[in-house]
Amino acid sequence: MNVFIGVGRIKDINIIGRLLKFSLVLKQEKTCKVPCILFDPDEDVKRNVGQLEESKKIVWLKGRASTYEFEVNGKPLCRFEIVAYPGSIKPI
Repeated sequence: MNVFIGVGRIKDINIIGRLLKFSLVLKQEKTCKVPCILFDPDEDVKRNVGQLEESKKIVWLKGRASTYEFEVNGKPLCRFEIVAYPGSIKPI
């Protein structure tokens, strides 16, 4: 089971068709940006995520890790993103 649970701030919201992409910024020794995605969110979820970004509140988020591999100029690369569960994005 590849469950991700993170605590941070929402930043860089981008709506592309039926996708809502954003980053979860985690404060550690170094700032870490975790790419997140929501598939086909309803208007309430979009509005809620936007309000959380504007307010800069710390949120709790749950989702599953998704990885994919591809090649660029013959060099293999691996990326990941968190597929967030819409009902799990809650302010703390």
